[in-house]
Amino acid sequence: MNNKHNKTKEIIKTILYLIILILIIYAGVTIYSKYNFYDFTKGVREGGKTSFTRDSDEKYMGKASYEIENTDFNDAIFYKKITVTPNTAYKVTCKVKTEDVVNREGKLSGGAQIAINNTTECSRAITGTNDWTELTFMFNSNNRTELEIGFRLGGYEEYCKGKAWFSDFKIEQGSIDTSKNWHMACFIIENIDLDIDGKNINLSMSDRDISTIENNMARYKNSIKEISGNKISITYDIIRIKEPLTTISYDEENEYYVDPDDAKALIDSYVTENEYDYIYVAVRLGDLNKSSEVLVHDWIGLRSDGI
Repeated sequence: MNNKHNKTKEIIKTILYLIILILIIYAGVTIYSKYNFYDFTKGVREGGKTSFTRDSDEKYMGKASYEIENTDFNDAIFYKKITVTPNTAYKVTCKVKTEDVVNREGKLSGGAQIAINNTTECSRAITGTNDWTELTFMFNSNNRTELEIGFRLGGYEEYCKGKAWFSDFKIEQGSIDTSKNWHMACFIIENIDLDIDGKNINLSMSDRDISTIENNMARYKNSIKEISGNKISITYDIIRIKEPLTTISYDEENEYYVDPDDAKALIDSYVTENEYDYIYVAVRLGDLNKSSEVLVHDWIGLRSDGI
């Protein structure tokens, strides 16, 4: 009788042991699945403000997504080092979903995005609340053989808060474009209306300014063909924008200048609908010290790393 009782106790112990073991394994797998980012490395600008998790509730095509949540303004990224062929074009795509993403700096370059870690190279940034959206980032490897492709909530100089989910990552190597025809856009921002050091700057282009720009584009079309020995030809669109430029950038080296981020909001809808090889932006500026306008009777361009 005792032997039978002891045998029953052993069976119960074994069953309880197996149940506990299964629960431990289940908990371990759950935790591993929630926080495992596989080959990705995680990085944050400031600690204690960001969590990285795998979200099995927010899925795209049935797979748990990669979630970044910034509970306060921060810059967070998860990235992977990849090998690339020098001087080659690449396209990276992913699906992204966002919730209440806000950019502290208010720049268009801050938000949920694809980026090359430790550089300013990035895709467009998504803010606000959005359902699954495709995000595309195209870049040239230049002289690099390795780089770190990252998926970010923030920006190179921006801080964001909110949630972003990333999924369905793809990278494609492009082929060399042998086309001899370049398609260009010249955006004429006819007005500026902004405040600098408490002064309101409100300037508009004259008909002569616009005529000069149009003539220069026509001359450029003829010149590039001649200079290249008929190896390059161009077509171009001239887009006149009456909505004023309302922001301008500043740094100690360049002082006040038009940064791509300043013009992006005005031209982005045109650029996304068309494929342009090069973009020019013409604006009318002024000299604050002399309280005078800078006439647009010659070319005025963006910075060397312009749009």
